Amino acid sequence: MKATLALSLAALGFTVLSQAAHADTDTAADRAYDSTPSTLTRAEVQADLALWQRAGLEAAAGRESFDPTRPDIASRLAQYKQWRSGSEYRTELARLQDKAMTAQAPSSRTAN
Repeated sequence: MKATLALSLAALGFTVLSQAAHADTDTAADRAYDSTPSTLTRAEVQADLALWQRAGLEAAAGRESFDPTRPDIASRLAQYKQWRSGSEYRTELARLQDKAMTAQAPSSRTAN
């Protein structure tokens, strides 16, 4: 359930960012039926979500009254975009990939 929530929130983050750019050309119904498969890895989505949450956008985006033009939200979005396009994203992605590799490593214990 946490993975589903994380993916949903990350998708919401991408939607909010692209809404401003495409507000004149598409509708909510168009976005709801977009079934284009994602090419992002799980770690990429989780890294993006971590930055979204760190910027304080998780609670704000869940509200129906989310307005990316409000000064406080615009500031948080700007911070998120800066992190997302900078070394913060690469660092978070590397951390998550290392964590996944460690979790998948075979156990050093043997069954007796």
